[in-house]
Amino acid sequence: NLRYTINTYAMRRFSFLFFLIFIFACKQKQDPSATVKAENTDYLVSLDGIGPVKTGMSQEELEKILGQKIPLTNPTDNSSGSWMDSAVIRYKDAELKLSFVRTYAYDKPDSFHMRLNDITTKSPHVKTAGGIGIGSTKKEIVEAFDQYRLYMAPEFIMTNDTTWERSKTLYSISVREAREGPQIVFHINLKDKKVYSIEVGTYYDDQE
Repeated sequence: NLRYTINTYAMRRFSFLFFLIFIFACKQKQDPSATVKAENTDYLVSLDGIGPVKTGMSQEELEKILGQKIPLTNPTDNSSGSWMDSAVIRYKDAELKLSFVRTYAYDKPDSFHMRLNDITTKSPHVKTAGGIGIGSTKKEIVEAFDQYRLYMAPEFIMTNDTTWERSKTLYSISVREAREGPQIVFHINLKDKKVYSIEVGTYYDDQE
């Protein structure tokens, strides 16, 4: 009986220790995932934007969120009729090109706001929730967005101030929920058949 009691006690202690080790191992396994998810959120690509940088935001809103001034290339142009502007910023470890459109502020006469129209990046940190990013292939994009509308087309490059030509090496895949509206555009180089640039913006059909 004494021997049975000792064996039972030893087995219970072993089971308890095994349980503690199992719980500790699970926690160790989960913690890195949570960290990675939090880090990826900073560079998460969606139809709305990249991380906290969302299309439609005003320049002032972006500067407040990013904690930095956005150096527009033509910030004081209010006479030539130009309605677009752009800036290149550093957001954490990613470089982003921001394109703005001029929208008039109806609450203030003769004033306007610059609103973010689209975002372009070549940073390898920037990825979708499914892991699509720089270096991804056409097959991976199609599989990741099989529930969305996909539009594939060759790209056109500007050869001079007035002439555009169809590229023989570059094309794009646009991801949308509808025919018009927010979109993610993956720019692909036919030489290696991989994504080299990602753009988030809005598509409107001007021919309608």
